[in-house]
Parts: sequence; C-alpha cells; structure tokens
Amino acid sequence: MVHVWCYADGEGNWNNSQDPNANPNKRQRQPALLGDHPPDYGGPQGGYHGYNEDSYGPPPPHRIGPGMGGRGRGSQRYGPSYGPPPPEYGPHADSPVLMVYGLEPSKVNADKVFNIFCLYGNVERIKFMKSKPGAAMVEMGDCYSVDRAITHLNNNFLFGQKLNVCVSKQQAIVPGQCYQLEDNTSSFKDFHGSRNNRFTSPEQAAKNRIQHPSNVLHFFNAQPDISVEIFNQVCEELEIKSPTSVKLFTGKSERSSSGLLEWESINDAMEALALINHFQMKNPSGPYPYTLKLCFSTTHNAN
Repeated sequence: MVHVWCYADGEGNWNNSQDPNANPNKRQRQPALLGDHPPDYGGPQGGYHGYNEDSYGPPPPHRIGPGMGGRGRGSQRYGPSYGPPPPEYGPHADSPVLMVYGLEPSKVNADKVFNIFCLYGNVERIKFMKSKPGAAMVEMGDCYSVDRAITHLNNNFLFGQKLNVCVSKQQAIVPGQCYQLEDNTSSFKDFHGSRNNRFTSPEQAAKNRIQHPSNVLHFFNAQPDISVEIFNQVCEELEIKSPTSVKLFTGKSERSSSGLLEWESINDAMEALALINHFQMKNPSGPYPYTLKLCFSTTHNAN
C-alpha cells in the first residue's frame, strides 16, 4: 500500500501527482477549509494554532488534553503561541478517510453518521462494512478534518457503544456493492455537494466552532415559532430523550430561530445530534421546510 499525502500545488489545488497509481475514484480535492486548527498531536498539551493573520476566528476557550502521539508529518510541537505554523506544516493524517468502529447496527445509518462528523469538516462519502458489523468508512474533504474528527470523537459514546475513530489506510472510498442496513437504508451514501456540509467556503467555515462533545447543543435555522413543546414532539417522534432545558435566543432573526438544548449527559446529546441534526421542520408560512442545524455548544448549561 502506498501512502499518499494531500499535496497542494501553487494554485492551492490538491493533487496526487506523486503517486502514479492514484486511485481513479478519488475526487479532485479542494484546499482545506479549516474553521479552527486541529490540535497538535505530538505536544505535551495539544493546542490550536491560527493558520494566518486572516484565520477563521479565535481558538476555543479550552485546551486539549495530552497529545495522541505524532502520526505522519508535523508531530513535533511548534511552540505555545497561536501564530502561523511553519510553511511545511501539514495534517497529521496520512489519508482523508476515517475508520469508525463501535456503531450500533440497529440504530445507525449513513445520515446519522454524517450528522455527527459534519461538525468537523466536509463529509464526502460514507460506507458501512458488511464484513465488520458496526464499522464504517467516512471519507472527509481533507486530512485536517480527519485530525479534528479523531481528536474530538474518538472514545466518545453513541447509543451506548464506545466509538473508535482512526485513520484508514485507504485513500478514498470506492462504492462497491451496496447492501441494506437494518433500517433498510443503503450501506453507501455520497454526500459530495450536500447543502448540509458546513465547510464549503471560507466564509462558511469561519462560522464553525470546533468543540468537544458536550451535553449542550446549539441549534439554529429552526422554524421561527419554535417552542419547548415542538422540540419535545420531535424527540418523542424519533424515540429519544427530550432535552432537560431549552433556551430560545430572542431578537436574532425573524426568519428563523436559534438557542440551546441541554441534555442530562453527553451520550444523550450525541444521540440527539445523530437523529435531530438536519431534521426537516414544518414551515408555518411556506412550502419549504426549515432544516434544523445543531452543533456542540461552547457553554455547558443552557441557562
């Protein structure tokens, strides 16, 4: 197996010119749209660095725990500052593809996996492994997204199962033969170009705040007349726990609503994220539904 780095040419385009046997199924990749910088694996504490003076916002308020051990290039630490990294700095992951183990086969499908991993970068394709129940491959838009997903999601729990998230040896997902999951949805789904991807432009990437999973979710783009009762009805319909606390933000916009949803545990919030993120909410004044969007909050309680 030849490991290929995501190289950028002078125009900022990703290419695989170093590999004469490059996978023909691999798409031309866009430059990484970064949101916040992934933490440095190799350092004693791990930290965030801005990419340049026009970085996409401040670092998160917390610091990441002990490093995970360098993988690939760039595992050395470049100092505690948030300044620009050296020009040779690259992602730690050798591949834009993740392996995810510990998925509950009776409760998880491609859309639910997307609803979680899209918080850390664009999701291109998802493929469940027929030979390994509870395992799936997730192809991200770039190697930085892989770094972020591993750092924030590995060892968290979803539907009572501990997730193991690591770098795949594959450079791209080849669709192959599909089969039906337990909920009768397809084992493979292509999300390239999905409107629910959140890192499709620098302006859109700048709005993302990369957070560890918590028991509080920030919601936005909800129907204007959203209420506690509506959220409870949605949760009842999807057979998940209702939030213990709901805070509605007022005066943000008349066209949609936003706020905070708090659950008793991180596990409950992870399940809600998987099921409610991108839920189609009724539009009281038009034919097109509101696509509810969720992400982990920077606060740890809704009040």
